[in-house]
Amino acid sequence: MLRLPKLLDDGCVLQASMPITIWGWAEPSADVSVSVQNRAGSTTAGDDGSWSVTLDSLEPGGPFTLSVEGSDGSRITREVYAGEVYLCSGQSNMELPMAWVRPEYASEFSRPADPLLRQYKVIPEYDFAGSHDDHTDARWTACDAQGTAEFSQIGYFFGRMMREHLGVPVGLLNVSLGGSPIESWMDKASLRRFPDMLSILRQYAGEGVGVKRSEDSIAARDEWYRALGYDAAPDTGSYLPLGQWPWRHDDEAPADDLQWHDITLPNWFADQGLAGFRGELELRKIVYLPAHMEERPAFLRLGTMADAEHTWLNGYLLGGRTNQYEPRDYEIPAGVLHGGANELRLRLVCEHDTGRVTPGKAMTLSVGDDVIDVSGIWRYAIVTVAQTDCPWEDFVRWKPTALYNTMLAPCFPYRVRAALWYQGESNTGDSAPEYRDLLESMIGLWRRQWHQERLPFLIVQLPNFAIDCVEDGGWPVVREAQWQVAQTVADVATVVAIDAGDWNDLHPTHKKIIANRLFQAARQLVYGESNDYRQPCLAQVHIEGSAVELTFEDRMTVRATGAGWPQSAPSALATLDGKAPGEFTFVWNDGGCVPARATIDSNRVTVPMPARTPDELRYAWRNNPDNGLLCNAQGVPVTPLRVSLRALMQPPASSADGNDEAGTTGQGVER
Repeated sequence: MLRLPKLLDDGCVLQASMPITIWGWAEPSADVSVSVQNRAGSTTAGDDGSWSVTLDSLEPGGPFTLSVEGSDGSRITREVYAGEVYLCSGQSNMELPMAWVRPEYASEFSRPADPLLRQYKVIPEYDFAGSHDDHTDARWTACDAQGTAEFSQIGYFFGRMMREHLGVPVGLLNVSLGGSPIESWMDKASLRRFPDMLSILRQYAGEGVGVKRSEDSIAARDEWYRALGYDAAPDTGSYLPLGQWPWRHDDEAPADDLQWHDITLPNWFADQGLAGFRGELELRKIVYLPAHMEERPAFLRLGTMADAEHTWLNGYLLGGRTNQYEPRDYEIPAGVLHGGANELRLRLVCEHDTGRVTPGKAMTLSVGDDVIDVSGIWRYAIVTVAQTDCPWEDFVRWKPTALYNTMLAPCFPYRVRAALWYQGESNTGDSAPEYRDLLESMIGLWRRQWHQERLPFLIVQLPNFAIDCVEDGGWPVVREAQWQVAQTVADVATVVAIDAGDWNDLHPTHKKIIANRLFQAARQLVYGESNDYRQPCLAQVHIEGSAVELTFEDRMTVRATGAGWPQSAPSALATLDGKAPGEFTFVWNDGGCVPARATIDSNRVTVPMPARTPDELRYAWRNNPDNGLLCNAQGVPVTPLRVSLRALMQPPASSADGNDEAGTTGQGVER
């Protein structure tokens, strides 16, 4: 039976301006012919029924009719487009949909539909046995009233900018999964250099082993939740759709039987008399509204909280989020609000002793243009106390090779223009020192599998972040690796996002600025355009008297690292917050460190040395650098960096021609 992969379903966007592959399955030895846009080809299916046809490059536009015919008389037609195709891969900050940021970008949802901006969303699955040839569940959707909410945030903004700039169809392959480490997107062969990863893989390989480990961990979570009166733990396997955790529908203890106390929200519960608490709380607040707001539709924002909750207003169940990352944003239908007293009620399950309503998040009730602050004093009561932490789910799908086999491998025949990569948060732990090698290995693997030696990669460097994150150096090391790969691997660009994070949210909402930097870098790296976007880069470091002097220059992104950087007049440095330059630290190998004072003079930064000679100078080398961050005249931030001062102060080696330049640029200086 003639069949095409899901990637070639109706509405797909084929890469224009380069040869493409159309592939599928038929009866063994059947003849298959393919045609689209006056390009045609034919082949004979192999013994396993697989076939593929390479067609000459298409002209942008559409929709066009793709026709596939078999020698048995079977025929398949698809409505397709031709334009620019980008792979969007990584973990949650690539996957998270526009639905999560609707309040921040409300105007995006009122735009006219754009059928030429399209996303192919791969629904997560995993397998350790080997590569799949098709996706089990995936679909193409258009950017319209129904589809926009499902688009990747990064993909949506990047794709819309590309659409406006190029005027051609844009297809986004959203092949991403929240929480996934880089090794889950690599095959077994590419992980041979990383024995720890292969050791993890061996624990999950084998028929049914991974499934059983996953099921056992979920069963343990269900048992913990049943002790609180629920049928099962909420499903945290997908970020879409939001708020699909059903209420248990039983009658809990009457309010009169509970002991009520005041609590100030937002806040950490440990600071409010609940240190060490695990279990279920009820939270209540009375909000008084004027009569003219009665029965009007409204919108409630409660930020994020740990961990899973249900929320009511005046007895009406607004919904329930399943984990600490999901925004508690709720539409309130007309008829729910009252003039006078309105009762907000939450049931919150704290799975660990880190319960909170996240500090720094807004808690508001919006009725039309009126915004009522609902933070401050609430009342709480302990419903049930748990004696132990809730067991963690064993996220088997995150293990080495699991996503590569099922989500990525079926995409390899599909021609793409470039890859966008936003990942790294899940590798900031023990594997952080290996991240640079892992990333280089993954890029090489993908390029081989796509048969595109110069497949461009555009990487998002990890933004600033603080909450739930220990200061052990993992985040800066991964940022450094992401930057260094772009300096040493051809056709790779890394965009700095150190100013685009939220200290209290792993999933910052400022995705548009990140997408714009990716777009500007893509114009240079992918299309060879000479636009005005420049990245400030450290060009030279030397010791001048008793001070370290760092010189920066603005650089474009070019197709081949090592071919020479297009130069422009260096712009004067400034700081993003207008303060004196901050985030400089001198470090000693014995563990000592002191903050360093710095001054700016045009494109140079001078940092006076302390009395005891330090081993390193570091800049923005912590999880959440936020004080006096350096930027160029365009507001593009300087990447976090570290420089070995000991290397600079080594005795110079004399050169044969008598010119001695040793020590003018230090170890760790990126060129």
